[in-house]
Amino acid sequence: MWFSVLLVSACCACATGQIVAAPNGTTQSQQSLKGRFFRIVTFEEEPFVMKSTVNNVTSWRGFCVDFLQKLAMKLQFTYELLEAHDGHEGTYHEGEGWTGAVGDIVHGRADIIVAPLTITSYREDVIDFTKPYMEYGIGMLMKVPDAHAQHDYWAFLKPFELEVWMTVIGCLLGVAVLMFLLAAMRRSFTRGALSDDGVNLGTTVWLSVGWITGDIAVPGGISIRVLALAWGIFTLVVVNTYTANLAASLTVKSLQTSINSPGDLIGQTEVGYGIFKDSAFQSFLEHQDGLETLYGKLWQEIQMQEHGLQQGLHEAVDRVRQGDYIFLHDGPFVEYEVLHDEANSCELMMVGNTFLHRSYAIGLPHGSPYTEELTITALEMKERGEIDELRTKWWPDSRCDLHGGSTSVSSAEGHVIAEFYGILSILGMGAGLALIVAAGEIAWYYVRRNKTVVSALDIKESHEEMVRRVVRECLAESKMAVHT
Repeated sequence: MWFSVLLVSACCACATGQIVAAPNGTTQSQQSLKGRFFRIVTFEEEPFVMKSTVNNVTSWRGFCVDFLQKLAMKLQFTYELLEAHDGHEGTYHEGEGWTGAVGDIVHGRADIIVAPLTITSYREDVIDFTKPYMEYGIGMLMKVPDAHAQHDYWAFLKPFELEVWMTVIGCLLGVAVLMFLLAAMRRSFTRGALSDDGVNLGTTVWLSVGWITGDIAVPGGISIRVLALAWGIFTLVVVNTYTANLAASLTVKSLQTSINSPGDLIGQTEVGYGIFKDSAFQSFLEHQDGLETLYGKLWQEIQMQEHGLQQGLHEAVDRVRQGDYIFLHDGPFVEYEVLHDEANSCELMMVGNTFLHRSYAIGLPHGSPYTEELTITALEMKERGEIDELRTKWWPDSRCDLHGGSTSVSSAEGHVIAEFYGILSILGMGAGLALIVAAGEIAWYYVRRNKTVVSALDIKESHEEMVRRVVRECLAESKMAVHT
């Protein structure tokens, strides 16, 4: 019996020994970081982690570097900062396994990841994450459109679609022909009693045009005037609608782009776009492949883009600066590039709002005893405003507007001459046509005159006619003399 009591006591002691508090106040399954040394892996991405090498000496700076220093100071541990073996955050590849910083943790080359590491379900299968220290969304980076770089010379035609213009022209010709037919019917059925002087096909066409341009003199009878009144009401609506739309299109010259969301990228070919290779965003899109969702279609088109997968972030930004290209990446990176672009006259902007919101966190090996302590410390830093303080340091206020507003064009700014090239070309063609018609009319006049003179010279005067002419002239002269 005493043996049984001793055995039970020993078992209880063993069981309780597993949860006895350690001297530092944490349990054995939740060990403290105090006094320990860690290999901390990271990867470059502005402004989180930026590396510089001078005389073979590497130094690090950025949001995550400052964040790590504060963590080390609060938790009293030391560390060595290492760069991921391939410079990426980590992606799983068939036959290769996990790459990047996640791969370094999985294969035991590092102990902790402190970087802009996105929490995903696939990474949760192989590593542990603390609670997020920052939330973000995907942003779209593009070059600010130059308000005066490209002009639509035919912008004055834009207020109406092509079918509207064709309808207006068709109505104009139809009304002109109907006026001519009305005049012909009145003249024919009344045997000329109701005759509309000056009404022919040419005058009715010009009358229809005149209602649009303001000349509303209407020749002819009541029926023609009734039709002209209806046409006048029609042209009143058309002209005022056109004027309002034209004023809006020419006066409001903001730098709004027609692309404001990822859905606007799908199906268009004017602007290229791409993402960063081996990023969490690419991994997300790959798992949408084959689905008829927004991101599934986006991934299909990215694979067909010439610069769909960018190998480096700096190369991606350089491609954006060339124009007609949008780079989709984490919102904090996009914001940093825009706000720190003063040296380039703020030529970058973020398109629309961020989307697909996700979180950054610290990564550790599966079952790490330090996850909870790091989580609590990171949450405390968020609650005390220390994270916001670091964010203000690395994303400071700038004269560059995030959405390109600092370079937008005021509605009161004058229009450049290039905007009127289209209508000026029509005016020039009209003037040229008028000159050609005038030259033709003059030439036709001289041709007819010459024919009249020639025909008059060709008429030969007979002897009898000559005698009569001479007698008439003599009689006329004698009458004048007698009168005198």
